[in-house]
Amino acid sequence: MKRRPQGEDQLAVQCRRSLDPNESDIGIVLSGGGVRAAYQAGALKALGQVISKDLDRTSIILGSSIGAVNGLVISAGLKTSFNHSITMLEELWRERTFSNTFSGTRARAFIRAIRIAAEQYLAPGPHGSRVTLFDPEPLREQLDAALQANGGLTPDGRAATLKAVGVMTTLEGESRKPLLFLSSHQEIHADQMHGTTFDVCYVHELTAKHGFASAALPSVLPPVEIDTERGKVRLVDGGISQNVPVDPAVRLGAHRIIIIDISGRSWWFDHYGEPHDTRPTWEVPAESDTFCLRPPQTLTIRPSSALGPLLKAAVGNSHKKFMNACGALWPLFTLVKAKLGEEIAYEVMSYGALDPDYLNALMEQGYHDTVALLRRRPRNELFYEHEAEQDVKLPTDAKKDDSVLRA
Repeated sequence: MKRRPQGEDQLAVQCRRSLDPNESDIGIVLSGGGVRAAYQAGALKALGQVISKDLDRTSIILGSSIGAVNGLVISAGLKTSFNHSITMLEELWRERTFSNTFSGTRARAFIRAIRIAAEQYLAPGPHGSRVTLFDPEPLREQLDAALQANGGLTPDGRAATLKAVGVMTTLEGESRKPLLFLSSHQEIHADQMHGTTFDVCYVHELTAKHGFASAALPSVLPPVEIDTERGKVRLVDGGISQNVPVDPAVRLGAHRIIIIDISGRSWWFDHYGEPHDTRPTWEVPAESDTFCLRPPQTLTIRPSSALGPLLKAAVGNSHKKFMNACGALWPLFTLVKAKLGEEIAYEVMSYGALDPDYLNALMEQGYHDTVALLRRRPRNELFYEHEAEQDVKLPTDAKKDDSVLRA
């Protein structure tokens, strides 16, 4: 994907937005990152205490990988209120264990894990495999029940202000390509699709099946097949092609975008001394004639530090808790620890361990990181044009203003 030079008085791209945007249009974009998605629940809760009235009128919600699942929950609950959505999301994550999330026995999953760990040791990355570690059918059934209990995710069934809901997937084939499943009041105009890295599949209603198509990380969760107007398609994790789908949100008309990025990508690049624009070898490359649009205003929330220490604090002192949390992923932990050390092993496991204390710690971390970010800026200046502006400390009067957060 090429960087397009832009003069002060010249647009880099001539295009128009498709959903009649205005400055009140807010989009929420949720990245993938495994069980670290519990962090997003805490971050959204903090936002709801500051700008809940704005968030009640959220126009666009997009997610990738497990962020797509969270996005569906938020979209469904929004019909009642944003804070109701947060309650739903917190309940979903607080009760998660391996036994109520995945079907099958731990013993069989353990055997599959040994085989997959060996394959990953020899060839790291999200490669296609006939063997997958888990089947998330129990969680998928729970998610579908929650969506239907809140009216479903059709244009008429969800909140009237919610113009578009989408999940990013990756289309399997001779070559992988991003495919956005979108339930929208209207289609993106053809002019606005110029230069996109992704294709769009319009659907009347999004379901848990779409969410888990987006979260189907190869070797970990099974690929999902969905019937479309193009025929049956085979889909895997959207995070390997577009893990933070900001560009589609802009093309849909969002003026202000809240990004909650739990990928940990920045931490990994900093740890290994790599530039932040480095593309991992396993990531689906964009075509050279494509480009991404930047939103006019953005608020980015991401973990302030590594999350592996949270997992270690929750389960590291108890062999039983550790095994219950990591389950069939234990062989992966052992291999990574032997090769790269305990710190990296816990950081890797922070994406997959299911333990109530750890998940609550993630939600608390997301809440406190967001509170700290919001306290640095007055309520009317939460969004910024360039990300570097987000870390600029404003006058001390803003930090002393107790109205920034409401208990």
